[in-house]
Amino acid sequence: MHRKIITSLMIASSLISMPALALSATQIVEREVVIKNADGSTLVKREPADMVVPGEKVIYSLKFINDKSEPAENVVLVMPIPKEVNYIEASADNKIAKTEYSVDGGKTFTNRASLKIKTKDGKLKAAKAEDISHIRWTVIKPIAPSKGGVLSFAGKLK
Repeated sequence: MHRKIITSLMIASSLISMPALALSATQIVEREVVIKNADGSTLVKREPADMVVPGEKVIYSLKFINDKSEPAENVVLVMPIPKEVNYIEASADNKIAKTEYSVDGGKTFTNRASLKIKTKDGKLKAAKAEDISHIRWTVIKPIAPSKGGVLSFAGKLK
């Protein structure tokens, strides 16, 4: 069974949190395809995720650029994880931003090691990758005019 992935997920003004929105952002949704060459080697490439099969890996990327004439500081980008996707552990970590996670629909965020969920009996336990609902990146350095970057995470279609 194929499922159509909606590429215009929830990019909205809440995605970019900074004074005087100085960024343009575009979301890209791709799937990984493994190509086996005649010599037995494999090549992994990405293609648009128009149709994906449950269990397939999907990559959600957020490409951003500072379109203002001054550096963009205190840039915070938040990306929801679609309900039909399970986050793949450590796929959102990167070098240009501090990465934090939410299990409560984006209300609160913390580092991965501290992420907890409440059990039915009210106790706290370590959150699993599939419990993660949102990812928040806080870009470490100011973004120069006309510069940008890409932040991404991977998941598996349920």
